[in-house]
Amino acid sequence: MLNIWRISWRNITQNKKRCFISILGIILGISFVTSMLIADKTTNDVFDYYEQMYVADADYWVLSDEHTYSEDDVSSVLASSAVMETLFALDKQAFFELEGNHSPQQRSVRITGVNDQTSSLLKLPVVEGSLDNEGLVIPDTVANLLNKKVGDTIRFTNLGEAEVSAIVEYTQLLASPSDWEGAESTSFRVIAPLDLLREWTEMDNEVSYLRFQTNKAGENLFPSLQKEFRDSHVYIQPVVADDRQSNDIGGMYTFFYLIAGLSMLISGFIVFNLIYTSVMERKKEFAIMKSLGYLQRSVSRLILMEVMLLAFIGTAIGVPLGVWLGDMFMQTFLGVFEFDVVYTLNWKVPVLMAVIIGIIFPIIFSLFPIYTAGKTSVLLALKMTNQSDSSKKQYQFRVVLGIGLFLFLFIDHPVSYVAILASVVLLFPFLLLGLKQICKPIWRICFGYSGSLAAQNLTQQLNRNANTAAILAVGIAVILLLSAVIETAPEGYEKDIRSTYGGDLRVTSETPWSDQDQARLLSYQSVENVELLTEAAPITWENMDGEERQFSVFAVNKEGPKLFDHAEREILYDKLTKEGSILLGERAFTEWGGNVGELISINTPSGEQQLEVIDVVNTSNYSGYTAFMDEDYFHYGFGWGNSFTMLLTLHDGYQAESLRNQLWQDFSSHLAKVEMIEDEIASTTSALSGMNELVLVMLVFIIGLASVGTANTLLMNTLERTAEIGTMRALGFTKQQVRKMIIGEGLLIGLSGVLGGVAAGALLLYFSSKSEFLEGFISFQLPLGNNIVALVAGVSLSLLAAWISSATASKISNISSLKEG
Repeated sequence: MLNIWRISWRNITQNKKRCFISILGIILGISFVTSMLIADKTTNDVFDYYEQMYVADADYWVLSDEHTYSEDDVSSVLASSAVMETLFALDKQAFFELEGNHSPQQRSVRITGVNDQTSSLLKLPVVEGSLDNEGLVIPDTVANLLNKKVGDTIRFTNLGEAEVSAIVEYTQLLASPSDWEGAESTSFRVIAPLDLLREWTEMDNEVSYLRFQTNKAGENLFPSLQKEFRDSHVYIQPVVADDRQSNDIGGMYTFFYLIAGLSMLISGFIVFNLIYTSVMERKKEFAIMKSLGYLQRSVSRLILMEVMLLAFIGTAIGVPLGVWLGDMFMQTFLGVFEFDVVYTLNWKVPVLMAVIIGIIFPIIFSLFPIYTAGKTSVLLALKMTNQSDSSKKQYQFRVVLGIGLFLFLFIDHPVSYVAILASVVLLFPFLLLGLKQICKPIWRICFGYSGSLAAQNLTQQLNRNANTAAILAVGIAVILLLSAVIETAPEGYEKDIRSTYGGDLRVTSETPWSDQDQARLLSYQSVENVELLTEAAPITWENMDGEERQFSVFAVNKEGPKLFDHAEREILYDKLTKEGSILLGERAFTEWGGNVGELISINTPSGEQQLEVIDVVNTSNYSGYTAFMDEDYFHYGFGWGNSFTMLLTLHDGYQAESLRNQLWQDFSSHLAKVEMIEDEIASTTSALSGMNELVLVMLVFIIGLASVGTANTLLMNTLERTAEIGTMRALGFTKQQVRKMIIGEGLLIGLSGVLGGVAAGALLLYFSSKSEFLEGFISFQLPLGNNIVALVAGVSLSLLAAWISSATASKISNISSLKEG
């Protein structure tokens, strides 16, 4: 007796081309699932790596709400036996002395002086040179832009000069622009020996912050230092790895899994189509097997073995291909950032997950055909000669259910998206029938009588053809919606930023602003209003799981600048006057995990406090990963005294660009940063612009995968009509006419899928633009370029799929096909 695996292998390879196309669908699907899983894990690792590099081995740091403080203020830290290692740092804003015509803003540089460049509390991945505590340490972006190498000299205006001793990779501490355009809004950063910087600035014994590492006794040292520093201008905070204020990539993970899910759906449909058709073709075979004593589970197990063989082969080839695709994807994805990202591909766990998924998901999609095979009736199967693919009741059920799900369009909830897509699939046979009537005369002109037959043949396996086109439509609709979101999101971000930025410019000083500075700013002809923006940073807190997080806290009042938006904003200002209350931005509120009215634990400059979260608000500041507090309590209760940022509002008709240059000239002695509202908008939306290219690649890939399904469906249709095609050939049909007929069928399926996908995508986009849940973040704007790509790629790949199937149809022998029939 033959081994059951060998029997299964012979069964699935009876038609080699159909088997190959089905395995190809699994390979493509599982390869993309693998690549997306790898992209998810690797992206997480990348940002964790840079977070940990910034934190290094430090446990705590002592900061100040003034520019600097004396080393004597932290003498108790240095004297503590719990402290194992310390790192002093002093920040000073300066200017490069460069040849050429560069504005003060472009030449601005923040010099950080440290007492030990090799400290374990400071992670500097060296590319060239060495950390000798004598020269400058610069990032590779600065080295490339200034054309500097190790040993070259860099001069600073009115300070001094020093040689470059080391060039390092990107770190958050040395994040610098990579071109002169970026330097207009962001300062360069370098590291110098602390003694040298103090000598240049004559700031002896002064530091901007102190980092230190502790032993186990440090847990007791922290609360004691909080008490010691209370009511002073210094405060202590835990060093926390949390870059959510600068990196808002949570939506990218949704993108990864969305693409992976679509790939699985399309590949699963290809497997279902193959197995279900095979089961229908072999019903007589199953009936005979059962008449000879085979049990239901034996027949089902036979089909299960066939599916598992397909899954094993597809997974064995698809997973390694997915690892390669994942690497390519990461290179493209990380290329949207302004700095060179170092990454190590995290493939081990994703590969294991992909193998499990690759074996399980074909089985899941084949459960119904497997069950159907086992339930085959002996007498019914032996008697019947033909069975319609569908019935009137089935179509009535599809119509009722499809219309019912379509009504979710009027329900503003995320579940509605799934319901609408499901309704598209259910109602697609009727779209295909309608398109058939429209295209029939056109197909007759293009393909002759073969075109008429192509349109007519669609109804022979209407459900199968419609489902094939519907899967293509769903893939296109989702990708187009995602593309539209990426294209229109910048408009939503710009709207949010302009409504909660507080002014036209934010001018940051390295020392607190004085009344004289404010009066001088008001004297500018272009300036309409000047207001202080008080921000405490970094402030650590705990989420509901007890995990430490870090963000900034802003001081607000009813008469001050508008920094957040809310339907009851004026009422919230009054509520904030209640002592010990706080507002959280949306992302901070989500990360916190509590409810309005509960208490959040925050390490304030005055010590640990339990503050009541009175509401959650919408703000563009740090992408919503921030908090707001009443200005009065911010000073006397929270413990923060000074303001380093000034908000400037300009008169109509004046440009911020010209004022920025003047500010750098007039306040060059202490100015640290001048950011225009346009800079913030550009910074927030730049990553989205780069993502559109990735979406186009995904669109073509999804269409290509769906076209494999189209080829599989056409091939099955062709093989089922062997006798019919043989009869046509016997009556005088040429091979060319048969090919035109199959190509016409494939084009109709592909064209209906593309048009249905574009229509469904437009419908989902319109639904999103009217959604109160999304608060008008997305506007109704169809991405014309992507729609054209979808149309061209969909028709072209469907044509290729139809051509492959037509080659098989044209080779059918007249005599042998008639004998088989």
